[in-house]
Amino acid sequence: MVQQFLERCLCLDLETSFGGHRLAQRILRIGAVFRGYSFTWEGETTLPEALRALDRFGAKADYVLGHNLLGHDLLVLDGARDPAGAPFALLSKPVIDTLVLSPLAFPEIPYHGLVKGYKLVHEGRSDPVADAKLAARLFEDEWRTFAALAAREPARLGFYGFCFGGGDDGGGAGASRHAGDRGGLAALFSAISGVPPVDAAAARAYLAASLTQRVCPRALVAAAGEPLAALPAWAFAVAWLHVAGGGSVLPRWVRERHPRTVELLDALRCRPCGDTACSYCRTGHDLEALLRRFFGFADFRPLRAVTDGGSLQRELVRLALDDRPLLAMLPTGGGKSLCYQLPALVRHHRRGLLTIVVSPLQALMQDQVEHLNRSAGFDRAAALNGLLTPPERGAVLERVRLGEVAILYVSPEQLRNRSFLEAVEQREIGGWVFDEAHCLSKWGHDFRPDYLYASRFIRELATRQGRPRPAVACFTATAKLDVIADLQQHFKAELGIDLTLYAGGHARPNLDYEVIPVTRAEKAGLTDADSYTPLTSSL
Repeated sequence: MVQQFLERCLCLDLETSFGGHRLAQRILRIGAVFRGYSFTWEGETTLPEALRALDRFGAKADYVLGHNLLGHDLLVLDGARDPAGAPFALLSKPVIDTLVLSPLAFPEIPYHGLVKGYKLVHEGRSDPVADAKLAARLFEDEWRTFAALAAREPARLGFYGFCFGGGDDGGGAGASRHAGDRGGLAALFSAISGVPPVDAAAARAYLAASLTQRVCPRALVAAAGEPLAALPAWAFAVAWLHVAGGGSVLPRWVRERHPRTVELLDALRCRPCGDTACSYCRTGHDLEALLRRFFGFADFRPLRAVTDGGSLQRELVRLALDDRPLLAMLPTGGGKSLCYQLPALVRHHRRGLLTIVVSPLQALMQDQVEHLNRSAGFDRAAALNGLLTPPERGAVLERVRLGEVAILYVSPEQLRNRSFLEAVEQREIGGWVFDEAHCLSKWGHDFRPDYLYASRFIRELATRQGRPRPAVACFTATAKLDVIADLQQHFKAELGIDLTLYAGGHARPNLDYEVIPVTRAEKAGLTDADSYTPLTSSL
């Protein structure tokens, strides 16, 4: 079946000049494949002549197939054609974009083996004909995956067909209004499943039947009760929800081109409805249930009860999950690590978000990672620091990019590393944590100047991703009043946020201190190893 469908497709790829807006990019090379024949252009003729020849080459094709056609190639072709010339028939054909299909076919693997970001993985020198064939190979994998899905869940392909132009929920034709692919994907899903796209009523019924256990039912009713606008966003959200809780993430291009996807997932999984009868919210938003799930603890530590008589540790977890900026001062051994580790694991489980912890001590990072992975029972924490070998570093960055890491410990120096930036900008950042936050104060950044760059990095990364700045949480076991004021002033000036102070005191119930009056002779005797008796607890 897939080969028969490919016989109807003109596989297309362009090589364009680098940089600038895509509409201003210059076409350098064109490659196309149709029914075993190839078309190439490398500047031998004028571009208008090449486009006319390409139109003739693909005249009998029913579809145009390629990778990132909708977001790049077809837009460049449209900008390059002569508006006063003959119509460019290729631009009116239905489109099969393998980039769009990839997160639907492989939601548990955000980047298929042939895909890296927006681009295909080249096997050699950039060659548009080879890339057109590579897109066809990727399409074959996608077809087989959808065929298997159609055998076990045909309703989902009908829903996808509805989302990509095969259905309408008021306001006009779905194909032109939503996907921009002129019905190509809707036709594809029908060809694979053998059934037409569902209508709006059936689409809502599918959502209710397939997602009830994966999201808050009340939020689902509210979201699906509105006209199903931005329909591709619904398709991407549904695909991801079927693998939610694992090591998958929404690809960056989905978040950028279809921001409604992020809004839907946040509404469906991250906001409790308050109904005690809601099984999803009762388990997915109950802090004690989450504590038992991820750490196996029955309750939070009763450290310095807050105003309502509850645990400060619990309150800090709640505030972190509410994205509240905070500065927490807890004694060593008071459980401060759990205050940011539990929110990090919950964010990752709900939405695949990454929490980044900036820590000054390499040995402490490794200890935290090993302890957290052991306590949680799965490998979701990792560290980046100068102790890693290049292969080890590359492996960590790949796990980050693929969504397998929920909490990443980094030394401040990593924030200036290009490979670190390229990896984390592929992820949605759920929060930033500064452990040993007093290192951000004046005396701290005197010997670690890279701490001064941390806030700028947070600000610039959010701008690059087009997202609001994530919440910041600072933790320390010791900070004088001037250090606290310094930290609050720093984040107010650099990020425009107000850190609320939560002080748990300095008392350590696991330590006992005793002052013993002694004479000079007795004091001298204490230095003798034979006569020295250690105290029950010491610093």
